[in-house]
Amino acid sequence: MNKDKDRAIAYSLLAYIRNSGTLIKGPLDIFKPLVKRAISIMNHRGIYQGESIIEIKKEFDEIFDIDIPIPVLRGILEQIANEVNVSSEKESFVLFQDGSFSISEYTFYDHEETIKQKQEEIDRIEILFKKFCESSDIETSSTSTIFSFIEKNKFELSKYFSSEINNTNVDDYTAEAQFIRFFRKIPELYSQIKDIYIGSIISGYILYNPNETNINIELLFDTNFIIGLLDLNTPESHHTCNTLIELAKKQNYKIRILKDTIEETKNLLDQKAKNFDSNFLYKSVFKEDIYNACYRKKLKKNDLERISDNLEVLINNLGIAIINDVKTKNEAKFSEEYKRLKEIRSNSISALHDATAIHYVRKVRKGKIKEFEKVNCWFVNNNTSKNDALFLERDGYQPELINADDLLNILWLSNPQTKLKINLDDLADIGLTSSISITLNKNLPKAKIIKELDDNIHKYASEELSDSDIIRIATRITNNQLKDIKELNDLVKDEKEGFVKRLTIEANKQKLLEEQIASRFEGVIKELSKRSDELFESKKIIEGEDNSKNSKIEALQNRNNILIEKMVNNKMKKWKRQSIFIMLILLSFPISIFIIFYFNTNNDLDNTIKKVMNFDNQPLLKLCFVILSPLLNIFGLKLVYDRYFNHSNINNKLSQVKRDLEKHN
Repeated sequence: MNKDKDRAIAYSLLAYIRNSGTLIKGPLDIFKPLVKRAISIMNHRGIYQGESIIEIKKEFDEIFDIDIPIPVLRGILEQIANEVNVSSEKESFVLFQDGSFSISEYTFYDHEETIKQKQEEIDRIEILFKKFCESSDIETSSTSTIFSFIEKNKFELSKYFSSEINNTNVDDYTAEAQFIRFFRKIPELYSQIKDIYIGSIISGYILYNPNETNINIELLFDTNFIIGLLDLNTPESHHTCNTLIELAKKQNYKIRILKDTIEETKNLLDQKAKNFDSNFLYKSVFKEDIYNACYRKKLKKNDLERISDNLEVLINNLGIAIINDVKTKNEAKFSEEYKRLKEIRSNSISALHDATAIHYVRKVRKGKIKEFEKVNCWFVNNNTSKNDALFLERDGYQPELINADDLLNILWLSNPQTKLKINLDDLADIGLTSSISITLNKNLPKAKIIKELDDNIHKYASEELSDSDIIRIATRITNNQLKDIKELNDLVKDEKEGFVKRLTIEANKQKLLEEQIASRFEGVIKELSKRSDELFESKKIIEGEDNSKNSKIEALQNRNNILIEKMVNNKMKKWKRQSIFIMLILLSFPISIFIIFYFNTNNDLDNTIKKVMNFDNQPLLKLCFVILSPLLNIFGLKLVYDRYFNHSNINNKLSQVKRDLEKHN
């Protein structure tokens, strides 16, 4: 438990450094204050030298419980050594070739007050979580910790960077998910939770230090991604899918969808329209269901039918290409994946759709790939169940499937500083919302059983149960407190009164529980709400003071960006003009020969042309043309074409120029 708190404090500190670090030049600079603190603590204990930097790593791991790789640590230590030696004007910090080190007395107290504040915040979150668990009728283990749940996404991402798959779905985090969902309405507390999440994702950068590669990436979208993109899921889901689409377009990714995905989406929408008027319990249990989006957006049955009818037009308007790969679909019909998917999917059509997507991705990849940054094709979904173990059986190779929020996190990790303008607050909200949904959906009964219960309530208990009662029953199902749904459905066949009575008991249990929680946390919520208001006012004052600083920094950054852009444009123009210059030099030779002949024939143009055309009788002229023709073709015309019209070549040069300028900056 203490280790979980240590990591939570480290994560919260990383988020603080990231949010306030205007002088941070690269992603690893965020970790520098943490390494400095580890060295400072070692010095405070009288340790001024060591046989290996592993000793510093052990100290770092012990303090923050973050496993920092040796190469990353060495790079940060080299930066710190340069800073220390420059400021002290002597070699106070030396890293030797054999890995040993020597450092004079070193102190670093820059973030001590912040660390104390973060410790208090973490302690308060932990106390509140324990009170919440005691007040709620939710089963928890003795080792339950809110911080393990918050950092769960970090280990989800590690599946893509490590050949070993970390099973993050073993523990039941229902209590943790309910806790965060309950306290989302308190901005101060939720902001602290988001900081821990952001820090956990930032810490993932030491696992994933990508190399920039120029590959054409293709994203193939699943049905649930399209539903999210059309805003027929939750608002958070729509934001996730929309953000990913925008980033994909900015990065010039190919964004595509199978023709079969269009058909599957249409069938889903038509089915929802068909059962539109009998879904109250169902939509209360499955928060991501289309029916909830319809309620939120005030859509009717005919609206779903209209969306279904115009789906292809909507997809085309979003810039997504529709592909009809019949050959791959036929291959998938006889695949092992199709056989296995039929066992876990609701029907064979859905299983064939997913099997086709798997084979399409494999075909584009042209072989198995181990490194994430070398993957050129993904099957992207927006699933909140994570029941896709088939896709993850990969023997150290990258899976075909990736969740949209995981991909967003990795895109940010690949370049957290400049290129991809992803709001960190949004990133945290997306990740936490996804984790909550996945956790609460994991233990839910099958949709078919919930639909049966919904129908039974509609038939036999609609007069006895209010809408509030049904919502409370749905809450108990979501919280995994009401588990025997199948037995409850069977009860209707023999004892309808017993069925209604049991539902009434469950609704009353939940009502009492909600009143108990509200009573216990009323004071806490008022206090936190008051503090949130005070914090908001303080932030307004601080923001007012910092606005001028930020505007100056932004102005300098914009000016720097404009200067860099001008330098890039000038270098590209110079590079292009060089080809014209070379071609003109090469052309000057045949032109000079022509002029010499012209003067030798007493300025007789016709005679000059005849002599030049009859170069077979003039060995010297023939030799010149034999040499100049390929040179003019290769170094003249082709060079001009490549530098003015070959867009692939131009983009590669543009990337190279930008990289060179970034190194110098």
